[in-house]
Amino acid sequence: MSNHRTIKKVLVANRGEIAIRVMRTCQSMGINTVAIFSDADEHALFVKQADEAVRIGGYQPSESYLLMDTVIEAAKRTGADAIHPGYGFLSENATFATKCQEAGIIFIGPKPSAINALGDKKRSKQLVQKFNVPIVPGYDGDDQTTDNLASQAEKVGFPLLLKASAGGGGKGMRIVRESKNLVKEIEAAKREAKSAFGDDTLLIERYFDDARHIEFQVFGDQHGNIIHLFERDCSIQRRYQKIIEESPSPALTPELRAKMAEAAVNAARSVGYDNAGTVEFILDKKGNFYFLEVNTRLQVEHPVTETVTGLDLVRLQIEVAEGKPFAYKQEDLIATGHAIECRIYAEDPYNNYLPVTGTIRHFLPYPSEAMRYDTGVVSGSTIDVFYDPMIAKVIAKGNDRNEALRIMSNALRKTVLTGLTTNKLFLIEVLNDKGFANGDFDTRYLDQHPELTEPRIPNNQVLIESATAAALTAWLVRQTERTVMHSIPSGFRNSFYRGQVQSYTWKEELIKLEYRYHNQLFIVSVNEEKATVRIVSSTTEQLVLEWNGFRKRFTVSAGNNSTWVHHPEYGELELKEVPRFQEAEIENVLGSYKAPMPGQVVQVLVKPGDLVKAGDGLLVINSMKMENTIEAFEDGTVEEVYVEANGFIEADTLLLKLNPTEK
Repeated sequence: MSNHRTIKKVLVANRGEIAIRVMRTCQSMGINTVAIFSDADEHALFVKQADEAVRIGGYQPSESYLLMDTVIEAAKRTGADAIHPGYGFLSENATFATKCQEAGIIFIGPKPSAINALGDKKRSKQLVQKFNVPIVPGYDGDDQTTDNLASQAEKVGFPLLLKASAGGGGKGMRIVRESKNLVKEIEAAKREAKSAFGDDTLLIERYFDDARHIEFQVFGDQHGNIIHLFERDCSIQRRYQKIIEESPSPALTPELRAKMAEAAVNAARSVGYDNAGTVEFILDKKGNFYFLEVNTRLQVEHPVTETVTGLDLVRLQIEVAEGKPFAYKQEDLIATGHAIECRIYAEDPYNNYLPVTGTIRHFLPYPSEAMRYDTGVVSGSTIDVFYDPMIAKVIAKGNDRNEALRIMSNALRKTVLTGLTTNKLFLIEVLNDKGFANGDFDTRYLDQHPELTEPRIPNNQVLIESATAAALTAWLVRQTERTVMHSIPSGFRNSFYRGQVQSYTWKEELIKLEYRYHNQLFIVSVNEEKATVRIVSSTTEQLVLEWNGFRKRFTVSAGNNSTWVHHPEYGELELKEVPRFQEAEIENVLGSYKAPMPGQVVQVLVKPGDLVKAGDGLLVINSMKMENTIEAFEDGTVEEVYVEANGFIEADTLLLKLNPTEK
C-alpha cells in the first residue's frame, strides 16, 4: 500500500496541446506547472501558459524532449515534485520512470515494471495470454535479423502487419501483402522504429482486412483497484494513425462490450496496473476480438472518454500518483450521450497525406457549448518539420451519434484555419459520407473510399465571392494605411468608368476582378459577372459583405502574394495574387524530382548512372516523424543527385535529375 504524497508542482515533459491540457488540470487543482522547451518551441503557446519554463536543448527531440537526465535536472532545479510525461516522447519509457523514482520525483504514470511488461508489445502478449485474453497470431521472437523476420513472415502468411515492439502512433508499421515487398518493408520499418523509439525490434502479426480498432480506457490505483472507462472506436485511420475517434462504438452490443471490457481489465490486472492505460483490440466482422497492445500512458483521444463520462482523466492520474484510492467503483461509472473527436492535421489528404509546414494566419475555433478544442496553437503559430503535424483535436458531444456527427460537421465548417493546407475539409467529407454516417466502417475505410481524397472543387460562385472578399480586404487595408487625402477612396481614378483591376488564381484557374467604389457600394465584375457589393462591417478577423441584401461572413488572411479566404459554405481556399507585371518564370529542369515537403533526407537509394524503373525508390525523406519514399514515375537513368543523406531540405528542393528512357 502506497503512502499518500501531495503534489505541489508538476513539470510537464512534453509540448504542444498535451502540455497545455495537463497544465489546465494542474492549475484547476492548485498545482504549479513547469514547461520544458526545445529551441524550436521557444515561442510556443504551452511555454507561455506554464508558471515556469526551462530551455533544454536543440531542435530535434533527440536533442531535447528525449534527454532523460536533462528533464529530471530541470525538475530538480525548479523544485517540481512530479513529472507528467503526456504521450509520446518519454511517456512509455520505463528507464525514465525509474530515474524519476530514484530522484525522489513522482512519475505521473504507471510503475516502471508495468511499463516494461506492457509497453513492450512482445512481452505484453505473453503476459495477457495467461489471463485468458485472446491474441493475434504472429511472431514475437528474439531473432530480429532481416532474414529470419522474412522467414517468419512467410509462415504467418499474408496480409501481415510489421509493428515496432517499442512504440505506437503508426511509427514503424507496415502492411505487407506479398513476398516481393517484404525485405524492403522490414528494413524501412526497422529504420523508422529505431529513429522514433531507439529500438528496432519488430513484431509480425496477421493482418485482418475487415477489422475495427476498438480500445478500452483502463485505470488502476496503488491499492489494487482496476476499472475500465468504456471503449473508443478508432477505426478511421490513415497511415495507421487515428484521425477520428468516438464513443460508444457503433459496432458493440452490450454483451460484446462487457466481454471486451472484462478482457481489458484482465490485461491490466496481469501486471497489477496503476494509473491510466489503454488496452487495444481488433474486432472482426464475426464479433471475434484479439488483443493488440497496451499503451501505458494517456492517449491522444482521451477527451472522448472524458466527454461521455464527465471525468477528468488527468486529475485521476494525479490523484492515483499521489497514492489516493479510487473514489469510484465500476458500477458507479456510466457513459452518457455520444462523443466524437477529429484530429486536424497540417497535411494534404489530396496528396497522399503529405505533411505541410507553414505559419497559421488565422485560427478561430467555433464557439459552442457542445464543442471542445484541445490545441497548442493560436493565430501566428508555426508548424515546422521537427514534430507531429497535429494542429488541434476537436471534440463534439451529442445526445446520440447522429447529433454528435451533425454538431461536429457544423463546427468544423465554421472553424477558421488559414495559412496552410490542412485536412479539415477532408474530415467534413468523411463525417458526411454515407457509410461512416451509418456506422458501417473498418480500418480500411479510407483506402476503400478513394473518392474521399479527391479534391473538393469550389463552384464558380464560391470563387467569385472569395476573390471579392480578398480584393475588398486589400482595399480596406490601403484605406487604413494611407497618410494623405483620406477623403478620396483608395484607387481613385479621374475616369469613373475605369475600375480597379485585381487578378487571382486558385490552383490553375484565373479569377479576374474589376471593381469601382461609388456611394458606399462596390460595382464588382468578376470573370464578366457583375454584382453590387456593400461592406457591412470589418474587423481584423472578419469581413461581412452584402450581395443584393444577402450577407456573408468571411475571414481573409493576406500576405506573401497569397490570400487565404475562409468562405462560409466551402471553407478555406488560397488565392494567389497575379502581379500586374509578370516576372520571368523559373524554368523547370526536365526529369527533375523535387521534395514534396520539408524534412530530412534519411537515405539516398540511387547514384548517377543507375538505371531505374517506374516505381523504384529514389530517396527516403523523414518529415514530422514519418518516412516517405520518393519513387520514380518513369523508367530512366539517374543523371545527378543534388542532396545527401542526413541533410535538411525545404519543400520544392531539387533532389535529383533523371534522364527518361526513350520510348
